[in-house]
Amino acid sequence: MSADWPGGPDRTGPAERHAPDRRRDGGAGRVVGPGRGGPHDGGERRGIPTGTYRLQLHMEFGFTDAAVIIPYLSALGVSHLYLSPILEAAPGSTHGYDVVDHTQINPELGGLGGLRRLVAAARRAGLALIADVVPNHMAVLTPGTTNTAWWSVLREGPDSPYASWFDIDWDSPENPGRVLLPLLGQSLADSLAADEISVEQDEDGEWVIVYYDHVLPVAAGTADPSDVAATLDAQYYRLCWWRVGGTELNYRRFFDISSLAGLRQEDPDVFAATHRLLIEQVRSGNLEGLRIDHPDGLADPEEYLRQLSDATGGVWTVIEKIIEREETLPDNWACDGTTGYDALNRLTRLFLDPVSARTMGTLYTEVTGRSPDFALVARQAKMDVLTSVLRPEVDRLTGLALAEARRDRADLTRAGLREALREVLAAFEVYRAYIRPDGTPSLEARGHIVRACEQARLTLPGRTSEIDLIEDLALAGPPEFVVRFQQTCGPVMAKGVEDTAFYRYVPMVALNEVGGAPGDFPAYPTGHPRSAVNEFHEANISTQRTWPLTMTTLSTHDTKRSEDVRARLAVLSEDPRGWADIVRRLARLGERHADPEAGWPDPVTMYLLVQTLVGAWPISAERVSQYMVKAVREAKHFTTWADTDPSYEAALTNYIEGALEDEDFVAALDTYVSTLVELGRQNSLAQKLLQLTMPGIPDVYQGQELWDHSLVDPDNRRPVNFGERTKMLTELGVEPGSELAAPKRPPLLDDSGAAKLLVVARALRIRRDNPEWFGEHGSYRPLWASGSAAEHVVAFCRAESVVTVVPRLVLGLRRGGGWRDTTVTLPEGRWADVLTGRRHDGGTAYVLRLLRDFPVSLLIRTP
Repeated sequence: MSADWPGGPDRTGPAERHAPDRRRDGGAGRVVGPGRGGPHDGGERRGIPTGTYRLQLHMEFGFTDAAVIIPYLSALGVSHLYLSPILEAAPGSTHGYDVVDHTQINPELGGLGGLRRLVAAARRAGLALIADVVPNHMAVLTPGTTNTAWWSVLREGPDSPYASWFDIDWDSPENPGRVLLPLLGQSLADSLAADEISVEQDEDGEWVIVYYDHVLPVAAGTADPSDVAATLDAQYYRLCWWRVGGTELNYRRFFDISSLAGLRQEDPDVFAATHRLLIEQVRSGNLEGLRIDHPDGLADPEEYLRQLSDATGGVWTVIEKIIEREETLPDNWACDGTTGYDALNRLTRLFLDPVSARTMGTLYTEVTGRSPDFALVARQAKMDVLTSVLRPEVDRLTGLALAEARRDRADLTRAGLREALREVLAAFEVYRAYIRPDGTPSLEARGHIVRACEQARLTLPGRTSEIDLIEDLALAGPPEFVVRFQQTCGPVMAKGVEDTAFYRYVPMVALNEVGGAPGDFPAYPTGHPRSAVNEFHEANISTQRTWPLTMTTLSTHDTKRSEDVRARLAVLSEDPRGWADIVRRLARLGERHADPEAGWPDPVTMYLLVQTLVGAWPISAERVSQYMVKAVREAKHFTTWADTDPSYEAALTNYIEGALEDEDFVAALDTYVSTLVELGRQNSLAQKLLQLTMPGIPDVYQGQELWDHSLVDPDNRRPVNFGERTKMLTELGVEPGSELAAPKRPPLLDDSGAAKLLVVARALRIRRDNPEWFGEHGSYRPLWASGSAAEHVVAFCRAESVVTVVPRLVLGLRRGGGWRDTTVTLPEGRWADVLTGRRHDGGTAYVLRLLRDFPVSLLIRTP
């Protein structure tokens, strides 16, 4: 921790009240205090959320707008507003992840004054704020001079005081001593010939390069307005056609986005400069929690989190770490857990019928002609991005490996090493292994690298020597290779799997979520050790023991589709025959709208489209078209972001518009969806109540307290009608003690969404009023059902004081005759259902009675 923070190393002040008592394990840095499952050294951690509400801030919805809805959020039951990034972002940013100035609160949101007013309003209502932090990157290719650090680097090159901020390869063979700027819409020669670039003086009399909205600095003494080309040649940057960046980019970036340059948080000065303002907000009490974006992009996530924890006094912190199945969060990281994608995917799997696993795969092959083998699709997708959008990253690693080979006098070639690197990276099954630059690999980290190299040798036996070298370098090579290799694994997973394979492989898209496993359809019945129900309970027991303060979620700004879309799609797994019939019928009806010559859209796109329509219906042609064009560009089969095929995209949008104007097509779609709506809503209520009461801190993404059938961004960032929600919540009853009052009647599962709002509000308020039932010192115990429909029940008890009971596989339950003799054993005592007002005795309870008035039950112990 740098001593140049405000106040120096003596960290006292308002934020101290949030600091946990922590012990360090033998100096090794392992946190064993609260939030880590270890002993507690006395005193409760303060400022721990009981429930959060995520708000997407932007110019049209800033701090003042957030302050207006605080009374509603307080009544809803949350303890903390969870804000998207609040530092100054690129002008007009709609998300805030493109930070340009770490010293300013975003003026487009209301600036520091607006933030303080929001904090004051929140405090009056008993709420607090959490903010999203973006340590991995910042926006650089923005018009004008908004990023002063990047401006300095472009003007002064390696001598800039900010040169150490960025991972720039100043020795790249293609651009030695210069930063590549892929900004131009055509080649540099053509841009110069068209007089698109000029050398001018700005309002302060400084010489600048002007290219449309972009303004770039000029090194001292190099400006020649009469010779633009010569002036450009004298700069520390190379202005070029945007396509050149796909092969020669020489700075680390966020995935394949060249406008977001990676930051070197491993440099204490960079950490200090980029975090000073946020840490001041934590210390002043303005912020009581942090969410860390993309820690896998950092050189040393463990050290970064340690520094952050030290600087903030251990404020509640969760990280956007994508955990694959069978992977665990490193237990020595100074954080409270993840942002919840792991919980999201476990919840989704609960509602998929394992009986239909083979049938769904067979149907997919029949309709699309594609094999339902996700591993093959994922590997090919990774190879595709490694040879295209991530080529600069591979080339940089190749150069490092080649230098080591030459140092050892090994006769290995650049081409061979590049081929071997691609194969090893494609074989990686997690976002990265965690090997510190100066550390010994853990057994888990070593295992990831060794397995990937073993797989690469099987696939590419002719490059064994190259793969051997890569394995040695990745495990214990020079720090630069160790770090760069790990920083490249994440982009391969993100771009290859999430942003490509997830759009190519679509048998059941409810599984195609961040951190999900589309090829691992639940295949084991309830009662089997590997069933989804057992998996769910075991994970919850582990979470309560090791990461009780982690976040849980069902929807985020990054999910591919909303929780309610997934809940409805899950019903398809219980109705494989009906699903097969509607797929075939809509395909036949849609033939009249397909491109007459090419036959577009292709079968895979058609299969994705039908699921999208079924999951999000009713939905406009405009929204569907926007989503599907994005989907096919991500799939990269017929069109891409870099090389769009206007003919294919026009054929696709024409198909969608024609089909949704076709009375026969719409009637068939509408008729089938009508059989799913209520079942999907039951699933929605069930998964929501589970998420709100399982171990972890539940987050509600904006708008998701009512039915919401949004798709991937930007669809899931549409404005939320908070006025409607406020009115509806008031009608449901928000006065203190209303949870135990007998309601007039639970709301119906109608289009209003009041039923979901009831579940969200009551569960959040129970958590806020009784944090000891759900926090780090609480407990979790599965409750197992008995009887003919036992497989359709998921139930558990928290701290022996609150019980959750929900149904699953609800279509099968209906077809099987309902609950009949099914029972669940409640803990002894008296219980009240806060959703219906009904009272129940402990002991054996019939599920039919528990769920007679409402699809789910939330019971609390009463005197």
